[in-house]
Amino acid sequence: MLRKYTTLLMDADNTIFDFGKCEYNALHKTLDRYDLQFNEVIYQNFTRINSRLWTEFEKNCITRSELRVRRFRELIEKCFDGFDQVGALAEEYIDRLSEQAILIDGAYEAVEKLSHYFEMYIITNGLKKVQRGRFAKTSISKYFKKLFISDEINVQKPRKEFFEYVINNIDEKKKERILVVGDSLTSDMQGGKNGGLDTCLYDPGNKISMPNELCDYKISDLNEILKISSEEGI
Repeated sequence: MLRKYTTLLMDADNTIFDFGKCEYNALHKTLDRYDLQFNEVIYQNFTRINSRLWTEFEKNCITRSELRVRRFRELIEKCFDGFDQVGALAEEYIDRLSEQAILIDGAYEAVEKLSHYFEMYIITNGLKKVQRGRFAKTSISKYFKKLFISDEINVQKPRKEFFEYVINNIDEKKKERILVVGDSLTSDMQGGKNGGLDTCLYDPGNKISMPNELCDYKISDLNEILKISSEEGI
């Protein structure tokens, strides 16, 4: 069966890994290490801070190093006034997050199936210590030919240069044969468009309405990639 795409560029967090669970566990372990309180309110504060700062990072407004520390400086100011070990807390969190390799339900089985039809690569803005550590802890890594991590490339999604680098370092050179798959409009979908590639939004919660100018496709299950890539239909 002929297929429209030969190659998938897949995001990691909230596409392969269940980032919510990974983040929750890592923050809990981090705060426990320093005898700081952990509860749902503190966790929600952290996720809001972290999400906002990652958006700033995607826009090239702050550096990766600033992000790593600022999220804990802001959390401390809001929840732990007087605690002064910001840098240590930030490093502890990176260590704990690198241990968290919780996959989205069904992701392993879907990726294993997709590997029979596509060459697959990971594209992520995550920190190299975190992403390398997590992929080393799960056998799902064997299905991906390479991990492209912005922390190693020194340019992040959604910038065009990130995708130019990726295309220069994969086997497939025809852009029309490459599909970007991820959960983020601002990072994955915008990035794919910046790179001249087709895009597929992974949206299991059906939060994004279609049509959307950044998305060529939208799926709620990774297995649906087989259907949209089939030129004959399944």
